[in-house]
Amino acid sequence: MNFNPEFVPYNEIYLSKSWEWLNDVEIKQLTLTPDFTKESQRAWFEKLASKSDYLIWGIEMEGLPVGACGLKNITSSEAEYWGYIGEKKFWNQGLGTKILDFVFGEAKNRKIQTIILKVWTQNTRAIKLYEKYGFEIYHRDDNDIFMKKMV
Repeated sequence: MNFNPEFVPYNEIYLSKSWEWLNDVEIKQLTLTPDFTKESQRAWFEKLASKSDYLIWGIEMEGLPVGACGLKNITSSEAEYWGYIGEKKFWNQGLGTKILDFVFGEAKNRKIQTIILKVWTQNTRAIKLYEKYGFEIYHRDDNDIFMKKMV
């Protein structure tokens, strides 16, 4: 299958799908998502437009929402990557690399020099992807691995 994701503005559709995706037990664990309410999610969404240190995109495949990605904690030289594919039928299809390519392009356009990320130690698929993409571990604890890569 030829995967050509489209990166679109994160909107109400993605907000609703994210509620579903991030409350799936497996996805919640893999993404280290804390418990949240619809009210707290709505409050977060309404503040997005005013956040200068946060960028977010919805990910579409064939016109359907399949995930979300972005950069957070953005400074003049560094940002933290995050992303997930909520539609499991798109897992293990190579979409993760295309998401990283897009986010790194956006970071480069904004003159960000370093991308960091945090991943659960048991999320072996993501860790393998990040290592293949050139991320290196700079810290680890019992539950999390912290990685970074120059843009």
